[in-house]
Amino acid sequence: MAYDKSTRNKVRAKYIQGAPLATAAAAHKVPYNTARNWKRVDAEAGNDWDIAKNARRMTKSGVEEMANEVLGELAEQFLATLEAVKNDPNMKAADRADILVRLMDGYNKAISAASRAMPNANRLAVAMDVMKFFNAFIAERFPKMRSQFLEATEAAGDALVREFGSGA
Repeated sequence: MAYDKSTRNKVRAKYIQGAPLATAAAAHKVPYNTARNWKRVDAEAGNDWDIAKNARRMTKSGVEEMANEVLGELAEQFLATLEAVKNDPNMKAADRADILVRLMDGYNKAISAASRAMPNANRLAVAMDVMKFFNAFIAERFPKMRSQFLEATEAAGDALVREFGSGA
């Protein structure tokens, strides 16, 4: 049985939102093997459903939480080292200054690395956050246009992953 692009996009959207593939397929009355085939074909074409699903999980708050945890650990080490330097009466001023400079350099590098660690997932997560914002905005301010927006958003799903999930 042939399915239209809208059904395929609905299965994809449900999967990306966190449903198992079998559940997403069943929700739209599509055989599991058909959904699995769509997922495989899309992945081969560069539209990997799993990348989109993982990016959705890594929304802005998820990325911030992970970065805050890493930077928090680093900050603890920074403060412990700083305390040890302050409490060492035999340490020369030049040595203290050298340690402080290296600590700050390490901290700055860690912040920079955290932002580069997953640029594709981060770009896609930000793009998806923007799409969610516009969805809510249109629902509130322009409710008559919402169905058209959702249709356009659904159709743009693969292009969104290609554009923002590829590091382009």
